[in-house]
Amino acid sequence: MKTQAIDTHAHIYPSWYLDELERIGVNPETAKIARIPGADSTETDLADRFEWMTKAGVARQVLAVTPQIPSGNHAEGSLRAAQMINDHYAELVATYPDKFSAYGALPLPFIEESLSEIARIFDELHFRGVSITTVLPTGVGLDDPLFDPVWEELNRRGAVVNIHPTGSGAYSPLITNSRLEWVNGAPVEDGVAVLHLLKAAVPERFPKITFHLAHLGGDILFMFQRLEDNFTDWGAFESSPQKNIRSMYFDAANFYEPSLRLAVEAVGASQIMGGSDHPYFQHSHYERAFDYIRSARLQEEEKQAILSENAVRLLGLPEPDSRGEGK
Repeated sequence: MKTQAIDTHAHIYPSWYLDELERIGVNPETAKIARIPGADSTETDLADRFEWMTKAGVARQVLAVTPQIPSGNHAEGSLRAAQMINDHYAELVATYPDKFSAYGALPLPFIEESLSEIARIFDELHFRGVSITTVLPTGVGLDDPLFDPVWEELNRRGAVVNIHPTGSGAYSPLITNSRLEWVNGAPVEDGVAVLHLLKAAVPERFPKITFHLAHLGGDILFMFQRLEDNFTDWGAFESSPQKNIRSMYFDAANFYEPSLRLAVEAVGASQIMGGSDHPYFQHSHYERAFDYIRSARLQEEEKQAILSENAVRLLGLPEPDSRGEGK
């Protein structure tokens, strides 16, 4: 029997929702990558998902619709799309309470609409947090003052904020011209998003927000000492990057054991959570996402913390029992 895990990095992309994104003005090319087998919420897709969760020893998935965010040409349509997908995720959680939890989606860059949806996400839908992208379709990064009212409200609520890359290649032609958006563009986005938060002093200004970064934070932990040196020697940041980064959580959707051990050394096993990036990693690759943690050269208590305990603590989830069910 495999040690049961919680998958904090998983997606469901209903085809009707992707159609709605195109109707509100989202570029069809950005949604194309989500139109893959196993990504929908049909009965067949869910049955396949649950089968592989069982094989992988995964008791629960935490769902996020990012990077397919409800960010269209106009506020009204974007809010409607956000409400549609949030309601659908709420239905999935209610139907499969032992299988799913969820992050809510926001209709950014529309601030008033995002604030109203934050209230609904927490007060009516009772989601675990929100999921946003590393950069908006307009090219606006997380360091932009545009976000401040959203940060203020999320801080007031003590929210968890999941951050996911977009596949935009960080809007760099050095990445996009060679079609490297998902090869190294995604982890570049992860790292840049953390740097934007640090440069804008978001962790200091909004200390009740807890950030959950995808893919072990991209290259950010590899540069752990470099960042601190740039703070102490060159004044590149207002306060210690290492201190602020150690307050963040990182999912282990990286799949390379040396990278996992580096992350544990940098921020501690208490800040790492299991994650797969399902449905982009399915079947045997889905099993690998958690088996590589189970077989890692770490202490058993560290592996248990990563597989489930940290997610239970951060997101207020039920502990998985030996049969992979919530208790």
